[in-house]
Amino acid sequence: MLVYTDSVDFARTVLGRGSDLWSAPASEPPEDLRSLLESAYGTRQIRESTVHGGSDWDYLLLVEVAERSHYDLLIELSRAGVRLPDRALCLAGAGERFHGFKGRAWSAPPGNTYLSACLRPSKAVDRPATSFTVLAAVSVVDAIDSLPGLEGSAGIKWVNDIIIDDAKVGGVLAYTQSVGGTVGGAVLGIGVNVETEPEIEPTPFVPRAGTLRGATSRPSSCTQGSFFTGLADALDANYGLLLGGQYEVLLQRYRERSIVIGRQVTLCGDEPGSELDVIAHGRATGIGDGLELMIEGYERPFTKGRLIIGSVDELVSR
Repeated sequence: MLVYTDSVDFARTVLGRGSDLWSAPASEPPEDLRSLLESAYGTRQIRESTVHGGSDWDYLLLVEVAERSHYDLLIELSRAGVRLPDRALCLAGAGERFHGFKGRAWSAPPGNTYLSACLRPSKAVDRPATSFTVLAAVSVVDAIDSLPGLEGSAGIKWVNDIIIDDAKVGGVLAYTQSVGGTVGGAVLGIGVNVETEPEIEPTPFVPRAGTLRGATSRPSSCTQGSFFTGLADALDANYGLLLGGQYEVLLQRYRERSIVIGRQVTLCGDEPGSELDVIAHGRATGIGDGLELMIEGYERPFTKGRLIIGSVDELVSR
């Protein structure tokens, strides 16, 4: 894997490879990487190294402090028709103008993981509108499971939140470009609170935030580097399953780690200003093949909305 960074210290924190040699890029970068490097680093001086072994990623761009979301950057370049590399990761140590689903603000202090993945499947993929969300969410859960003391602790709150002990520790985003059933490109966005708890205003949708380090009995083993390694490996393995036509395997794991199935939930509108616009409430009975949420008492499943764990009565009493 070819690695670029604007901070060798940050790179060593993430990769844990203090003895590796870092140097100025020895030659022009590959054509499909050039625009991405220019957009991610601007005029900043960068260093290059090669990491052997581990998961099957071609490129890793490490940015200590990103001036904007790499997820947005990759989508913008993709929409502009810029040729992007397959199997490239962009990892920020902190950043500005980051966001979650529907553009909601996402605090990005140092110590956590802010990862975007650029993929170019160039083939048909089952359920392309939702499969990459499933891929990202399941991979985060797998990575958390790989950390000592956190095995089995993480759950998925429909549709894209990662929860431990009723606290939100992460979230995922996914964007795809498809033509005639073929997925030409996909971008994943993953934010996980590893070491630093962000300051947030509690809401019925996110009562509190948490961190992986705060949830484990072995905090010294829960670092940016250890989590990134597990996440890169999990994404690589699960992307292989998706390309191999095994979306159902990933979907089943998503369902198994759901924290909503069987519980009372309240579904609200997801547009700005509609936070408490209740559109459904009742017991969640299942999740469909395209991530549709099934709620008892409603004939049709739901494909969008913001979810509160609890009944309407519980919501009013808060």
